[in-house]
Amino acid sequence: MQHSPLDVLSSFDRPFFSARVTPDGIVTGGTPHCFLGHRLSPGNRSVADGIFVQWQWDGQRLVVSNDRYGIYPLYYACHGNAIHISPSIHHVLQGDFPKTLDTAALAVFYRLGFFIAEDTPFEQIRILPPGSRLIWQQGRLHLERGSIETPAPASEARSFDEAVGQYASLFEQAIARRPPAADEFTLPISGGRDSRHILLALLKQGYRPSNTITVKMRPPSANEDLRIARMLAAELQLPHTEIENPDSFFQANLKDIELTNFCGSGHTWLLPVASYLKGRTSTLYDGLAGSVISGGFQVNEQKLALFRAGKLTELATLLLRETGLGPFLSSTLRSHFSGELDESLAVQKLSEELARHQHARHPLVSYIFWNRTRRGVGLIPFAILADIPNVYCPYLDHDVLDFLINLDASYSVNNALHDETIRRAYPDYAHLPFEKKDARGTSGRMMSRYYRRAVREFAGYFIKHPARMGSGLIKSERVMLMLLRDMSKRQCDYSWYLRPALYTLQLEQALNR
Repeated sequence: MQHSPLDVLSSFDRPFFSARVTPDGIVTGGTPHCFLGHRLSPGNRSVADGIFVQWQWDGQRLVVSNDRYGIYPLYYACHGNAIHISPSIHHVLQGDFPKTLDTAALAVFYRLGFFIAEDTPFEQIRILPPGSRLIWQQGRLHLERGSIETPAPASEARSFDEAVGQYASLFEQAIARRPPAADEFTLPISGGRDSRHILLALLKQGYRPSNTITVKMRPPSANEDLRIARMLAAELQLPHTEIENPDSFFQANLKDIELTNFCGSGHTWLLPVASYLKGRTSTLYDGLAGSVISGGFQVNEQKLALFRAGKLTELATLLLRETGLGPFLSSTLRSHFSGELDESLAVQKLSEELARHQHARHPLVSYIFWNRTRRGVGLIPFAILADIPNVYCPYLDHDVLDFLINLDASYSVNNALHDETIRRAYPDYAHLPFEKKDARGTSGRMMSRYYRRAVREFAGYFIKHPARMGSGLIKSERVMLMLLRDMSKRQCDYSWYLRPALYTLQLEQALNR
Protein backbone atom coordinates (compact mmCIF):
# COMPACT_ATOMS: atom_id res chain seq x y z
CA MET A 1 0.00 0.00 0.00
CA GLN A 2 1.52 3.31 -1.12
CA HIS A 3 1.08 6.56 0.78
CA SER A 4 2.54 9.91 -0.16
CA PRO A 5 5.09 11.08 2.43
CA LEU A 6 3.72 14.58 1.92
CA ASP A 7 0.23 13.59 3.07
CA VAL A 8 1.09 14.23 6.71
CA LEU A 9 0.90 17.17 9.05
CA SER A 10 2.93 20.29 8.34
CA SER A 11 5.25 21.77 10.93
CA PHE A 12 3.51 25.08 10.30
CA ASP A 13 0.24 23.55 11.53
CA ARG A 14 1.72 23.00 15.00
CA PRO A 15 0.69 25.39 17.81
CA PHE A 16 2.91 28.26 18.89
CA PHE A 17 2.95 31.26 21.20
CA SER A 18 4.87 34.51 21.19
CA ALA A 19 4.93 37.53 23.45
CA ARG A 20 6.77 40.82 23.16
CA VAL A 21 7.00 43.77 25.51
CA THR A 22 6.34 47.10 23.77
CA PRO A 23 5.88 50.68 25.06
CA ASP A 24 2.13 50.14 24.61
CA GLY A 25 2.01 46.84 26.50
CA ILE A 26 2.52 43.17 25.73
CA VAL A 27 1.74 41.97 22.19
CA THR A 28 1.04 38.25 21.86
CA GLY A 29 0.39 35.78 19.07
CA GLY A 30 -0.63 32.16 18.70
CA THR A 31 -2.22 29.85 21.25
CA PRO A 32 -2.09 31.14 24.87
CA HIS A 33 -2.96 27.80 26.51
CA CYS A 34 -1.76 24.47 25.17
CA PHE A 35 -1.27 20.86 26.27
CA LEU A 36 0.42 18.31 23.99
CA GLY A 37 1.03 14.62 24.60
CA HIS A 38 -0.39 12.67 27.52
CA ARG A 39 -0.03 12.77 31.29
CA LEU A 40 -0.81 9.93 33.68
CA SER A 41 -1.71 10.10 37.35
CA PRO A 42 1.45 10.49 39.47
CA GLY A 43 0.22 7.87 41.95
CA ASN A 44 2.64 7.87 44.87
CA ARG A 45 5.24 9.87 42.95
CA SER A 46 5.80 13.62 42.99
CA VAL A 47 6.26 13.75 39.21
CA ALA A 48 3.46 12.85 36.78
CA ASP A 49 4.17 10.01 34.37
CA GLY A 50 3.64 10.41 30.63
CA ILE A 51 5.17 12.39 27.77
CA PHE A 52 3.93 15.95 27.45
CA VAL A 53 4.61 19.66 27.21
CA GLN A 54 2.27 22.46 28.21
CA TRP A 55 2.17 26.23 28.42
CA GLN A 56 -0.13 28.75 30.06
CA TRP A 57 -0.33 32.51 29.48
CA ASP A 58 -2.34 34.55 32.00
CA GLY A 59 -1.88 37.91 30.35
CA GLN A 60 1.26 38.78 32.28
CA ARG A 61 3.22 35.58 32.81
CA LEU A 62 4.04 32.59 30.60
CA VAL A 63 4.67 29.24 32.32
CA VAL A 64 5.96 26.26 30.33
CA SER A 65 6.60 22.78 31.72
CA ASN A 66 7.28 19.32 30.35
CA ASP A 67 7.64 15.65 31.24
CA ARG A 68 10.43 14.19 33.33
CA TYR A 69 12.40 13.08 30.27
CA GLY A 70 11.86 16.14 28.07
CA ILE A 71 10.97 13.79 25.24
CA TYR A 72 8.20 15.95 23.76
CA PRO A 73 10.12 18.63 21.82
CA LEU A 74 9.48 22.27 22.67
CA TYR A 75 11.74 24.89 21.07
CA TYR A 76 12.11 28.40 22.44
CA ALA A 77 13.98 31.61 21.76
CA CYS A 78 14.16 34.50 24.18
CA HIS A 79 15.82 37.60 22.77
CA GLY A 80 15.46 41.20 23.80
CA ASN A 81 11.97 41.67 25.19
CA ALA A 82 10.37 38.80 23.27
CA ILE A 83 9.86 35.06 23.58
CA HIS A 84 8.76 32.49 20.99
CA ILE A 85 7.84 28.89 21.79
CA SER A 86 6.54 25.98 19.72
CA PRO A 87 7.00 22.23 19.07
CA SER A 88 7.90 23.47 15.56
CA ILE A 89 11.24 25.21 15.20
CA HIS A 90 9.92 26.83 12.02
CA HIS A 91 7.48 28.95 14.05
CA VAL A 92 10.23 29.99 16.44
CA LEU A 93 12.42 31.02 13.50
CA GLN A 94 9.87 33.65 12.58
CA GLY A 95 10.89 35.62 15.66
CA ASP A 96 12.98 38.79 15.42
CA PHE A 97 16.39 37.63 16.64
CA PRO A 98 19.78 36.90 15.02
CA LYS A 99 19.57 33.75 12.88
CA THR A 100 23.12 32.53 13.48
CA LEU A 101 24.25 28.92 13.40
CA ASP A 102 25.54 27.07 16.44
CA THR A 103 28.58 25.59 14.76
CA ALA A 104 29.73 23.60 17.81
CA ALA A 105 26.31 21.92 18.01
CA LEU A 106 26.35 21.27 14.25
CA ALA A 107 29.87 19.82 14.44
CA VAL A 108 28.39 17.11 16.66
CA PHE A 109 25.14 16.72 14.71
CA TYR A 110 26.74 16.16 11.30
CA ARG A 111 28.78 13.32 12.78
CA LEU A 112 26.23 11.71 15.13
CA GLY A 113 22.94 12.39 13.32
CA PHE A 114 21.32 13.93 16.43
CA PHE A 115 21.88 16.91 18.69
CA ILE A 116 22.93 16.56 22.30
CA ALA A 117 21.65 18.19 25.50
CA GLU A 118 19.54 21.26 24.58
CA ASP A 119 21.28 22.15 21.31
CA THR A 120 19.65 23.04 17.99
CA PRO A 121 21.30 24.27 14.77
CA PHE A 122 20.67 27.88 15.85
CA GLU A 123 22.48 29.77 18.60
CA GLN A 124 19.38 31.59 19.79
CA ILE A 125 17.05 28.56 19.83
CA ARG A 126 17.15 25.93 22.57
CA ILE A 127 15.00 22.91 23.34
CA LEU A 128 13.33 22.72 26.75
CA PRO A 129 15.45 20.58 29.12
CA PRO A 130 13.99 17.47 30.81
CA GLY A 131 11.55 18.02 33.67
CA SER A 132 11.82 21.79 33.46
CA ARG A 133 9.73 24.83 34.24
CA LEU A 134 10.24 27.95 32.15
CA ILE A 135 8.78 31.27 33.28
CA TRP A 136 8.75 34.42 31.17
CA GLN A 137 7.45 37.69 32.56
CA GLN A 138 7.97 41.28 31.41
CA GLY A 139 10.79 40.24 29.07
CA ARG A 140 12.70 38.24 31.68
CA LEU A 141 13.29 34.50 31.43
CA HIS A 142 13.69 32.14 34.37
CA LEU A 143 14.42 28.45 33.75
CA GLU A 144 14.17 25.81 36.48
CA ARG A 145 15.96 22.75 35.16
CA GLY A 146 15.03 19.20 36.05
CA SER A 147 17.54 16.45 36.78
CA ILE A 148 18.79 13.65 34.55
CA GLU A 149 19.67 11.55 37.56
CA THR A 150 17.60 8.38 37.74
CA PRO A 151 16.30 7.46 41.19
CA ALA A 152 16.93 4.00 42.57
CA PRO A 153 14.09 1.53 41.91
CA ALA A 154 11.68 0.51 44.65
CA SER A 155 13.37 -2.90 44.80
CA GLU A 156 16.72 -4.15 43.52
CA ALA A 157 17.11 -7.37 41.53
CA ARG A 158 19.77 -9.54 43.17
CA SER A 159 20.10 -11.97 40.25
CA PHE A 160 19.31 -12.36 36.56
CA ASP A 161 16.28 -14.50 37.41
CA GLU A 162 14.91 -11.84 39.76
CA ALA A 163 15.50 -9.20 37.10
CA VAL A 164 13.49 -11.20 34.56
CA GLY A 165 10.55 -11.63 36.96
CA GLN A 166 10.49 -7.99 38.04
CA TYR A 167 10.83 -6.73 34.47
CA ALA A 168 7.84 -8.82 33.35
CA SER A 169 5.70 -7.60 36.25
CA LEU A 170 6.64 -3.92 35.91
CA PHE A 171 6.06 -3.93 32.17
CA GLU A 172 2.57 -5.38 32.50
CA GLN A 173 1.88 -2.70 35.11
CA ALA A 174 3.04 -0.07 32.60
CA ILE A 175 0.60 -1.40 30.00
CA ALA A 176 -2.24 -1.42 32.56
CA ARG A 177 -1.53 2.26 33.22
CA ARG A 178 -1.86 2.97 29.48
CA PRO A 179 -5.07 1.34 28.24
CA PRO A 180 -6.21 2.26 24.72
CA ALA A 181 -8.22 5.48 24.66
CA ALA A 182 -10.79 3.77 22.40
CA ASP A 183 -11.71 0.26 21.25
CA GLU A 184 -9.61 0.69 18.14
CA PHE A 185 -5.88 1.20 18.35
CA THR A 186 -2.87 0.49 16.16
CA LEU A 187 0.43 -1.17 16.90
CA PRO A 188 3.45 -1.11 14.59
CA ILE A 189 5.22 -4.49 14.78
CA SER A 190 8.67 -5.50 13.64
CA GLY A 191 11.04 -8.42 13.95
CA GLY A 192 12.48 -7.16 17.22
CA ARG A 193 11.68 -7.37 20.93
CA ASP A 194 10.18 -4.01 21.80
CA SER A 195 6.99 -4.15 19.74
CA ARG A 196 6.46 -7.86 20.46
CA HIS A 197 6.65 -7.31 24.21
CA ILE A 198 4.07 -4.51 23.94
CA LEU A 199 1.79 -6.62 21.75
CA LEU A 200 1.83 -9.70 23.97
CA ALA A 201 1.32 -7.64 27.14
CA LEU A 202 -1.68 -5.88 25.55
CA LEU A 203 -3.23 -9.17 24.43
CA LYS A 204 -2.76 -10.71 27.88
CA GLN A 205 -4.76 -7.83 29.37
CA GLY A 206 -7.56 -8.19 26.83
CA TYR A 207 -6.60 -5.35 24.48
CA ARG A 208 -6.59 -6.54 20.89
CA PRO A 209 -5.23 -4.10 18.27
CA SER A 210 -7.59 -3.24 15.45
CA ASN A 211 -4.59 -3.20 13.14
CA THR A 212 -0.88 -3.95 13.10
CA ILE A 213 1.43 -2.34 10.57
CA THR A 214 4.91 -2.96 9.24
CA VAL A 215 6.98 -1.05 6.70
CA LYS A 216 8.19 -3.01 3.70
CA MET A 217 11.75 -1.86 3.14
CA ARG A 218 13.35 -1.55 -0.27
CA PRO A 219 16.36 -3.61 -1.40
CA PRO A 220 19.07 -4.22 -0.36
CA SER A 221 17.23 -4.72 2.96
CA ALA A 222 16.50 -8.38 3.71
CA ASN A 223 13.10 -7.28 5.07
CA GLU A 224 13.51 -9.29 8.25
CA ASP A 225 11.03 -7.02 10.05
CA LEU A 226 8.37 -7.88 7.51
CA ARG A 227 9.13 -11.60 7.51
CA ILE A 228 8.82 -11.88 11.29
CA ALA A 229 5.85 -9.47 11.51
CA ARG A 230 3.90 -11.60 9.03
CA MET A 231 4.66 -14.67 11.11
CA LEU A 232 3.62 -12.95 14.34
CA ALA A 233 0.38 -11.55 12.92
CA ALA A 234 -0.58 -14.93 11.47
CA GLU A 235 0.15 -16.74 14.74
CA LEU A 236 -1.99 -14.28 16.71
CA GLN A 237 -4.64 -13.96 13.98
CA LEU A 238 -4.29 -10.18 13.83
CA PRO A 239 -5.01 -7.87 10.89
CA HIS A 240 -1.75 -6.74 9.37
CA THR A 241 -1.08 -3.91 6.93
CA GLU A 242 2.14 -3.75 4.92
CA ILE A 243 3.19 -0.25 3.96
CA GLU A 244 5.63 0.54 1.18
CA ASN A 245 8.61 2.84 1.66
CA PRO A 246 8.20 6.37 0.24
CA ASP A 247 8.06 6.40 -3.54
CA SER A 248 10.33 9.46 -3.71
CA PHE A 249 13.44 9.28 -1.56
CA PHE A 250 14.18 12.93 -2.31
CA GLN A 251 10.75 14.27 -1.35
CA ALA A 252 10.72 12.06 1.75
CA ASN A 253 14.01 13.56 2.90
CA LEU A 254 12.67 17.08 2.42
CA LYS A 255 9.66 16.25 4.59
CA ASP A 256 11.83 14.46 7.16
CA ILE A 257 14.00 17.55 7.58
CA GLU A 258 10.91 19.72 8.04
CA LEU A 259 9.11 17.48 10.56
CA THR A 260 12.21 16.81 12.65
CA ASN A 261 12.90 20.56 12.86
CA PHE A 262 16.45 20.27 11.49
CA CYS A 263 17.20 18.08 14.51
CA GLY A 264 16.93 14.54 13.15
CA SER A 265 17.80 12.33 10.22
CA GLY A 266 16.99 8.97 8.71
CA HIS A 267 13.26 8.78 9.52
CA THR A 268 12.02 8.81 5.91
CA TRP A 269 10.76 5.21 6.14
CA LEU A 270 8.17 6.30 8.72
CA LEU A 271 6.47 8.98 6.65
CA PRO A 272 4.08 6.62 4.82
CA VAL A 273 3.12 5.19 8.22
CA ALA A 274 2.24 8.69 9.45
CA SER A 275 0.26 9.25 6.26
CA TYR A 276 -1.61 5.96 6.58
CA LEU A 277 -2.48 6.49 10.25
CA LYS A 278 -3.63 10.09 9.86
CA GLY A 279 -7.29 10.16 10.90
CA ARG A 280 -7.44 6.35 11.29
CA THR A 281 -6.51 5.88 14.93
CA SER A 282 -6.51 7.76 18.23
CA THR A 283 -4.05 5.50 20.05
CA LEU A 284 -0.65 4.15 19.06
CA TYR A 285 1.93 2.24 21.09
CA ASP A 286 5.62 2.89 20.49
CA GLY A 287 8.65 0.95 21.73
CA LEU A 288 10.79 4.04 22.31
CA ALA A 289 13.84 3.31 24.52
CA GLY A 290 13.15 -0.42 24.85
CA SER A 291 16.29 -1.61 23.06
CA VAL A 292 18.43 0.95 24.91
CA ILE A 293 17.43 0.28 28.51
CA SER A 294 16.86 -3.49 28.26
CA GLY A 295 18.79 -4.65 25.20
CA GLY A 296 22.20 -3.04 25.51
CA PHE A 297 21.78 -1.16 22.21
CA GLN A 298 25.05 0.46 21.01
CA VAL A 299 26.87 -0.73 24.12
CA ASN A 300 30.11 -2.67 23.78
CA GLU A 301 33.11 -3.43 25.96
CA GLN A 302 35.41 -0.95 24.24
CA LYS A 303 33.09 1.98 24.96
CA LEU A 304 32.38 0.79 28.49
CA ALA A 305 36.10 0.47 29.22
CA LEU A 306 36.79 4.01 28.02
CA PHE A 307 33.95 5.37 30.17
CA ARG A 308 35.15 3.46 33.25
CA ALA A 309 38.68 4.74 32.72
CA GLY A 310 37.47 8.31 32.40
CA LYS A 311 38.93 8.57 28.87
CA LEU A 312 36.10 10.79 27.66
CA THR A 313 38.05 12.52 24.89
CA GLU A 314 38.96 9.15 23.40
CA LEU A 315 35.40 7.90 23.77
CA ALA A 316 33.98 11.06 22.17
CA THR A 317 36.33 10.66 19.22
CA LEU A 318 35.28 7.03 18.78
CA LEU A 319 31.56 7.90 18.86
CA LEU A 320 31.95 10.80 16.42
CA ARG A 321 33.80 8.69 13.86
CA GLU A 322 31.33 5.79 13.82
CA THR A 323 29.13 7.25 11.06
CA GLY A 324 32.02 7.98 8.72
CA LEU A 325 30.69 11.37 7.58
CA GLY A 326 34.08 13.05 7.91
CA PRO A 327 34.71 12.94 4.12
CA PHE A 328 31.44 14.79 3.47
CA LEU A 329 32.40 17.64 5.79
CA SER A 330 35.86 18.08 4.35
CA SER A 331 35.09 17.62 0.66
CA THR A 332 31.53 18.88 0.15
CA LEU A 333 31.11 21.86 2.49
CA ARG A 334 32.63 25.26 1.80
CA SER A 335 36.04 25.47 3.47
CA HIS A 336 35.04 28.23 5.89
CA PHE A 337 32.02 26.21 7.04
CA SER A 338 33.79 22.85 7.32
CA GLY A 339 36.53 24.63 9.28
CA GLU A 340 33.93 25.82 11.79
CA LEU A 341 32.77 22.20 12.18
CA ASP A 342 36.23 20.87 13.00
CA GLU A 343 36.33 17.52 14.76
CA SER A 344 38.21 18.96 17.73
CA LEU A 345 35.26 21.26 18.45
CA ALA A 346 32.86 18.32 18.29
CA VAL A 347 35.10 16.21 20.54
CA GLN A 348 35.25 18.93 23.18
CA LYS A 349 31.48 19.44 23.16
CA LEU A 350 30.65 15.73 23.25
CA SER A 351 33.23 15.11 26.00
CA GLU A 352 31.47 17.69 28.15
CA GLU A 353 28.14 15.93 27.62
CA LEU A 354 29.66 12.52 28.41
CA ALA A 355 30.99 13.96 31.68
CA ARG A 356 27.40 14.72 32.77
CA HIS A 357 26.73 10.96 32.78
CA GLN A 358 29.99 9.80 34.31
CA HIS A 359 28.46 9.15 37.74
CA ALA A 360 25.35 7.35 36.51
CA ARG A 361 24.95 3.69 37.41
CA HIS A 362 25.52 2.89 33.72
CA PRO A 363 27.00 6.03 32.17
CA LEU A 364 26.96 4.82 28.56
CA VAL A 365 23.28 3.81 28.69
CA SER A 366 22.50 7.11 30.42
CA TYR A 367 24.28 9.09 27.69
CA ILE A 368 22.51 7.16 24.91
CA PHE A 369 19.08 7.53 26.50
CA TRP A 370 19.26 11.25 27.31
CA ASN A 371 20.72 12.12 23.91
CA ARG A 372 20.15 9.69 21.03
CA THR A 373 16.81 8.42 22.39
CA ARG A 374 15.54 11.77 23.65
CA ARG A 375 16.81 14.04 20.87
CA GLY A 376 16.85 11.68 17.88
CA VAL A 377 14.57 8.66 18.06
CA GLY A 378 12.02 10.49 20.24
CA LEU A 379 11.16 12.65 17.22
CA ILE A 380 9.39 9.65 15.67
CA PRO A 381 6.41 9.43 18.05
CA PHE A 382 6.23 13.10 19.02
CA ALA A 383 7.11 14.97 15.84
CA ILE A 384 6.48 12.76 12.81
CA LEU A 385 3.47 11.02 14.40
CA ALA A 386 2.24 14.14 16.21
CA ASP A 387 -1.14 13.89 14.44
CA ILE A 388 -2.08 10.92 16.65
CA PRO A 389 -3.69 12.08 19.94
CA ASN A 390 -2.29 9.34 22.19
CA VAL A 391 1.14 7.82 21.56
CA TYR A 392 2.02 5.63 24.53
CA CYS A 393 5.61 4.62 25.31
CA PRO A 394 5.44 1.94 28.03
CA TYR A 395 9.23 1.55 28.28
CA LEU A 396 9.27 5.15 29.56
CA ASP A 397 6.99 4.27 32.47
CA HIS A 398 8.86 5.67 35.46
CA ASP A 399 8.95 2.38 37.34
CA VAL A 400 10.10 0.43 34.28
CA LEU A 401 12.86 2.85 33.33
CA ASP A 402 14.13 3.33 36.89
CA PHE A 403 14.34 -0.43 37.31
CA LEU A 404 16.03 -1.23 34.01
CA ILE A 405 18.52 1.61 33.91
CA ASN A 406 19.85 0.63 37.35
CA LEU A 407 20.32 -3.07 36.57
CA ASP A 408 23.63 -4.84 36.21
CA ALA A 409 24.66 -3.95 32.64
CA SER A 410 25.76 -7.52 31.91
CA TYR A 411 22.15 -8.73 32.13
CA SER A 412 21.21 -6.91 28.93
CA VAL A 413 24.13 -7.93 26.71
CA ASN A 414 22.93 -9.43 23.42
CA ASN A 415 19.29 -8.91 24.47
CA ALA A 416 19.56 -11.70 27.05
CA LEU A 417 17.30 -9.99 29.59
CA HIS A 418 14.61 -8.99 27.10
CA ASP A 419 14.60 -12.37 25.34
CA GLU A 420 14.21 -14.30 28.56
CA THR A 421 11.54 -11.94 29.93
CA ILE A 422 9.39 -12.35 26.83
CA ARG A 423 9.95 -16.12 26.74
CA ARG A 424 8.96 -16.67 30.37
CA ALA A 425 6.06 -14.21 30.46
CA TYR A 426 4.50 -15.52 27.25
CA PRO A 427 5.66 -19.15 26.83
CA ASP A 428 3.00 -19.96 24.22
CA TYR A 429 4.86 -17.76 21.74
CA ALA A 430 8.45 -18.61 22.69
CA HIS A 431 8.87 -20.58 19.45
CA LEU A 432 8.53 -17.46 17.29
CA PRO A 433 11.96 -16.22 16.17
CA PHE A 434 13.31 -12.70 16.18
CA GLU A 435 14.86 -10.97 13.18
CA LYS A 436 18.29 -12.01 11.92
CA LYS A 437 20.39 -8.88 12.04
CA ASP A 438 22.98 -10.36 9.69
CA ALA A 439 20.48 -11.47 7.03
CA ARG A 440 21.59 -10.38 3.57
CA GLY A 441 19.22 -8.79 1.11
CA THR A 442 19.49 -8.29 -2.60
CA SER A 443 20.01 -5.23 -4.75
CA GLY A 444 18.97 -4.84 -8.35
CA ARG A 445 17.25 -2.74 -10.98
CA MET A 446 14.38 -1.65 -8.73
CA MET A 447 16.82 -0.19 -6.20
CA SER A 448 18.82 1.46 -8.96
CA ARG A 449 15.68 3.13 -10.35
CA TYR A 450 14.73 4.32 -6.86
CA TYR A 451 18.02 6.10 -6.22
CA ARG A 452 18.39 7.24 -9.82
CA ARG A 453 15.08 9.05 -9.41
CA ALA A 454 16.33 10.66 -6.18
CA VAL A 455 19.51 11.84 -7.92
CA ARG A 456 17.46 13.20 -10.84
CA GLU A 457 15.09 15.05 -8.49
CA PHE A 458 18.00 16.52 -6.55
CA ALA A 459 19.57 17.78 -9.78
CA GLY A 460 16.23 19.38 -10.67
CA TYR A 461 16.20 20.99 -7.22
CA PHE A 462 19.35 22.89 -8.29
CA ILE A 463 18.29 23.62 -11.86
CA LYS A 464 14.87 25.04 -10.90
CA HIS A 465 16.45 27.27 -8.26
CA PRO A 466 19.76 28.59 -9.69
CA ALA A 467 20.43 30.61 -6.54
CA ARG A 468 21.23 27.33 -4.77
CA MET A 469 24.27 26.95 -7.01
CA GLY A 470 25.67 29.94 -5.16
CA SER A 471 25.31 28.35 -1.72
CA GLY A 472 27.56 29.81 0.92
CA LEU A 473 27.64 26.58 2.95
CA ILE A 474 28.01 23.77 0.43
CA LYS A 475 30.07 23.29 -2.71
CA SER A 476 27.07 23.18 -5.00
CA GLU A 477 29.19 22.70 -8.10
CA ARG A 478 30.80 19.60 -6.58
CA VAL A 479 27.42 18.17 -5.52
CA MET A 480 26.08 18.79 -9.03
CA LEU A 481 29.04 16.94 -10.55
CA MET A 482 28.41 13.98 -8.24
CA LEU A 483 24.74 14.00 -9.23
CA LEU A 484 25.62 14.01 -12.95
CA ARG A 485 28.13 11.22 -12.38
CA ASP A 486 25.53 9.08 -10.59
CA MET A 487 22.90 9.73 -13.27
CA SER A 488 25.30 8.42 -15.90
CA LYS A 489 25.95 5.14 -14.08
CA ARG A 490 24.28 1.97 -15.28
CA GLN A 491 23.72 0.92 -11.66
CA CYS A 492 22.85 3.77 -9.29
CA ASP A 493 23.21 2.72 -5.65
CA TYR A 494 22.55 4.78 -2.53
CA SER A 495 24.41 8.08 -2.77
CA TRP A 496 25.81 8.86 0.66
CA TYR A 497 25.96 12.62 0.10
CA LEU A 498 22.26 13.16 -0.72
CA ARG A 499 20.83 13.50 2.78
CA PRO A 500 23.53 15.70 4.40
CA ALA A 501 23.75 17.90 1.29
CA LEU A 502 19.98 18.44 1.20
CA TYR A 503 19.96 19.11 4.95
CA THR A 504 22.64 21.79 4.54
CA LEU A 505 20.77 23.52 1.72
CA GLN A 506 17.50 23.50 3.68
CA LEU A 507 19.29 24.88 6.72
CA GLU A 508 20.74 27.69 4.65
CA GLN A 509 17.32 28.44 3.18
CA ALA A 510 15.89 28.77 6.72
CA LEU A 511 18.64 31.26 7.58
CA ASN A 512 17.80 33.41 4.56
CA ARG A 513 14.02 33.59 5.02
